[in-house]
Amino acid sequence: MSEKKKPFSDPRWNDTSKPKVIGYQEISEEDRAKYEKLSREHLKKIGVLKD
Repeated sequence: MSEKKKPFSDPRWNDTSKPKVIGYQEISEEDRAKYEKLSREHLKKIGVLKD
């Protein structure tokens, strides 16, 4: 290690790892309802929901 640098001064140690948004897509209400229904059916099937 170089004695001129202080420890952990490299950018890799100070990375905040914040997520980066790379795209956004609108979902129609019909599709949203369809996916919600599929999700609920799956959760019921695996025993998470008892409804």
